[in-house]
Amino acid sequence: MVIEFSKDLIFKICIFGDRNVGKTELLRTFAPEMFNKETKPPTCIDIAVKTLKIGSSKITLQIWILGSDLSFKFIFSAFSRGASGGIFMYDITKYSSLGNIEDWLVAFKESLSDDKKEIPILMVGGKVDLSKKRMISRRSAKKVSKKYKLLEYFECSSKTGENVEKIFKFLTRSIIKFEGYA
Repeated sequence: MVIEFSKDLIFKICIFGDRNVGKTELLRTFAPEMFNKETKPPTCIDIAVKTLKIGSSKITLQIWILGSDLSFKFIFSAFSRGASGGIFMYDITKYSSLGNIEDWLVAFKESLSDDKKEIPILMVGGKVDLSKKRMISRRSAKKVSKKYKLLEYFECSSKTGENVEKIFKFLTRSIIKFEGYA
């Protein structure tokens, strides 16, 4: 599908999920120029900026990662205000990381801006390079994604780069359509 419009846009994308599921590594793989390799994972919020070219337009993504603990819920409204899209991320080798999806989605959606209560949200299973240790099948994950009416389900590996770029391009194109630019 070709999306044509002539406007440069800025979208805010929020990545959220349990501790150690690969959120920071996903972002480091997608926007390596934004990170020092010795930087430790975020304790609260981490932000990176990356520009994509889609058609003849420049799309700037502000990508925010919320710290890996639901105890940070008190800052969710500041974190998600103005979000254009979201990524719930879990680890395919840890069943418990998918078990908290409802809590994460409720906290995220409740804190969205009043004018943007519905936005495109993807579910991403990380660490697919560890498939021999897989605890959550693709089929089960897709069922969970459908249950919560998420836009799409992806799996990725930040280690190998598998599907990383695809995830952000898919979400960006979805936001463009959702917001009526295409």
